[in-house]
Amino acid sequence: MIKLVYVLARREDVTAPQFYDYWLNTHGPKVRDRAQAIGARKYIQSHLVDSDLSEAFRAPRGMLRPAAGITEVWWDSFDGFKRGFESQEGAKAAMELAEDEAHFIDFRHSSIFLTQERLIFDWTDRHPLGADAVKITYLLQGKDGMTDAEVHRTWHDDHGPLVRGLADKVNMRKYIQSHTIEPDYARSIFSTRGVQAPLTGLTEVWVDSPASLESGFATAEGPEIAHILIEDERRFIDLPRSRCFLTKEHVIFDHLNAAAR
Repeated sequence: MIKLVYVLARREDVTAPQFYDYWLNTHGPKVRDRAQAIGARKYIQSHLVDSDLSEAFRAPRGMLRPAAGITEVWWDSFDGFKRGFESQEGAKAAMELAEDEAHFIDFRHSSIFLTQERLIFDWTDRHPLGADAVKITYLLQGKDGMTDAEVHRTWHDDHGPLVRGLADKVNMRKYIQSHTIEPDYARSIFSTRGVQAPLTGLTEVWVDSPASLESGFATAEGPEIAHILIEDERRFIDLPRSRCFLTKEHVIFDHLNAAAR
């Protein structure tokens, strides 16, 4: 299973309400209609949440401003992704989607990359997520002076367990790392959009609500936990070229779970 991550920037001549409405209600159905042609199995939009908590995560790290949101699309395999985009039908569908994206996305400030997910923990069986659930969306750029392999290893083997050990204290419910793969192929496939270079990956942490997240870090231990996490991130992440913000998920289609039922 692989996942495409598309970091979206909004066109300046499109208002925020217009952007999110078009993305969700016009573009989303167009992707759903072409899912079979491109071989996609699941598609989720994560829209930026208007919350002061995004700034609370960004400012201490000196990070870039939040993106408008991210798109995530899953395929059964890398070969399945290639077949979907390189077939005649898939290439035509991909071109039509790119033409539609131009109506609301600023390609020059967006980024597209392929990833493999690594689950660090999932406690939603004992803490089911409800309608108020949101996601900490952390777009990572690896630190200069480290190889890609070193960044991915530190992120997964060191930082992942650190977060897992502290998660309950700050009300984190689920944590997935998505590590970038095949960056050169992604550049070649999406070069016509003129997007930025692939990032190192994506961290996603689910919480019950913005209030739950805020209360977790407002405890006596909260500030020290935040400090520990930030200092560990500095070891392998170029924070000034990374982003962290809250998003709300919108499932457009999910044939993976439908097949499992």
